[in-house]
Amino acid sequence: MFGPYSVMNKRILILVIIVTVLFAGKTFIDISSDRKQTIVAAERQSMGFANALNEHAVRTLNDAESTADSLIQELQADSSGTIPDEKSLHRILSRYKNSSAFIPNLFVATPEGKIHGISSEYPVRPVNVSDREYFQHHLTSTDSKLFISRPFKSRISDTWIITLSKRLANPDGSLAMIIGVSIDPMYFSGFYSTLKLGKNDRVLLVRRDGAILTQEPFTEKSLKSTFSTARIIAKEHPGTPSIDTYHDTGGNVLKADINSVEEKAVDKTERIISFRSSTDYPVISIVSLHKGDLLEQWRQRAAKSSGGAALLAVLVGTLGRLIYRQVRELKHSEDKYSLIVTTANEGIWMQNRENIITYVNPRVADMFGYRPEEMIGQPINAFMCADELPDRAARMQLRRQGLSERYERRFLHKDGSMIWTVVSAASLFNDEEGFHGVVAMCTDISDRKRIEEQQARTAEQLRLAHKMEAVGILAGGMAHDFNNLLQSILGYIFLAKTNVESGSDVHEYLVAADDISGQACELGQRLLILSRGGMTIMRANSLTPLIQSVVDEALKDTSISGEYDLPESIPIVTIDKSQIQQVFSHLTTNAIEAMPDKGTLRVSGRTVRISSQNELQLEPGEYVRISFSDTGVGIPAKNLTKIFDPYFTTKELGSQKGLGLGLALCHTIIRKHNGIIIAESCLGEGATFHIYLPLAIEDAS
Repeated sequence: MFGPYSVMNKRILILVIIVTVLFAGKTFIDISSDRKQTIVAAERQSMGFANALNEHAVRTLNDAESTADSLIQELQADSSGTIPDEKSLHRILSRYKNSSAFIPNLFVATPEGKIHGISSEYPVRPVNVSDREYFQHHLTSTDSKLFISRPFKSRISDTWIITLSKRLANPDGSLAMIIGVSIDPMYFSGFYSTLKLGKNDRVLLVRRDGAILTQEPFTEKSLKSTFSTARIIAKEHPGTPSIDTYHDTGGNVLKADINSVEEKAVDKTERIISFRSSTDYPVISIVSLHKGDLLEQWRQRAAKSSGGAALLAVLVGTLGRLIYRQVRELKHSEDKYSLIVTTANEGIWMQNRENIITYVNPRVADMFGYRPEEMIGQPINAFMCADELPDRAARMQLRRQGLSERYERRFLHKDGSMIWTVVSAASLFNDEEGFHGVVAMCTDISDRKRIEEQQARTAEQLRLAHKMEAVGILAGGMAHDFNNLLQSILGYIFLAKTNVESGSDVHEYLVAADDISGQACELGQRLLILSRGGMTIMRANSLTPLIQSVVDEALKDTSISGEYDLPESIPIVTIDKSQIQQVFSHLTTNAIEAMPDKGTLRVSGRTVRISSQNELQLEPGEYVRISFSDTGVGIPAKNLTKIFDPYFTTKELGSQKGLGLGLALCHTIIRKHNGIIIAESCLGEGATFHIYLPLAIEDAS
């Protein structure tokens, strides 16, 4: 009874199976054909990208070489093969730099490996480039073609650059100079980022020897790597094609050579790789497309062809709706808190566990003088004072323990000035990584600190003035009595010398006593100057010859070298020449004693305008500022407030050691001239004394 039904069921089952197999076969054929077409389209796209990258690279290199050639022709025409002076060269280089939209710098290097001229700055800082790849190439090779260096960090701008350079030779073939054009690797990356690439796709520009010039996505670590895949480099031998596309089935080329910093993203994946070699320059443009990403749409179409496409669409739609609602709520919350952070009067920043800044609000950027993008990606240490770093390291240990705190911290503004802040810092933790960064708020208290420092400085000046007045009264009385006694002693010594035979032992003793009494007279004169400034003969004088004569005489027969920065435009001042000579002599002597082995004393002069509100407590007007800077041991901070006190000294006491009157006399003399002398120093970094003298209005004699 069930037989016919069973046969029918079998037939129906067979028919269902046949139809299912046929449908499955047709679906399989369609999916396979669709996959092949997808790969062919991806290969065309990869090759098109490689051609576009090659054209962009050749155009950029050609423009840079044309700029270098034009510069070479101008230099050869203007200087007959010799290097112009720095100022003229800087003007020429700046003109060429301004005429190009992508060249950040041009420079000229000497055969000794020194930068003689650069478009970014004048005067040129002493930078040695003899160890650079391009310099070694031009030094050892007579090839005059354009040389493309591998990327390196500039010692002037501290940024990554690629140098395109050419060699200029002397008539005998030796190196005369190197003309260089620098290009930011990110210039290429900026173009690469315009291509429609997937998140796992890679673009590279390499030299024929495998040196990586740039990469997208850009990483500094990749610039230090060398592309050594023989499968691409080997095709650059004569007789082989300069353009090709092939499939890599293991991802090892990218894992080992190109993107070693992202091994997990490319490990054991298939890739479509196209490259194009330039016929004009030794560079190769490489495009690597992630095959899995390229086939993603194909997989979606294949999934829709299966029996579960409808169910999957419903599930995806439902899930998408839920995700959309969640994202919409999160976006609303993010907008609300973002508004609070961006409009806050306090600076707010975040940093990761490696102390790299990941976010700053506009207030932080305004406080530090940078744009937000200039700060993000930089270590927080780059914006801190050097002496704050040990304390920062200690506080980071507290952050890693999850502790929050409030403290004062000094940062550096972009213009080099100091910013005082109050920082409130807290730790960031998550369940996966644990500690992963810090969020901090800072309030600018620089104005309050400046007021406190000015109040302390004013109080210290008042204390010193009172002390000088008291010491002066005492010293003045003692000096008069002391000088009277010395005059009597000198008189008796003179009479005694006339009554003894010249050349005798007694006569020699009297001569020695006479010399010592003379030194005592000089001490008495110092005490008189300390008490009321002494007698002054004020006349208009030029400071430059006076400074050079005093300093040169004092540095004679010493291991100290003198450097002067005294412009001819320094105005005349009204001074007592002999007293100001004493000031310069004392400051030079102090510098010599601070550099017992060897060093440099730098003396500079400038005209400055003092406003009515100044921290120096000077009358407003124009002043000449003379600065004495040494490279000695420096002055401890605890002594800086005492160095102008009478009888304060760190030297041994004695007739030839120190009485502690030198800087006190300097302070008295400069004050007598309606000026001021101040000291700046850091222990181990030398000391600088600044003298402010008012400009001469008329001859005061």
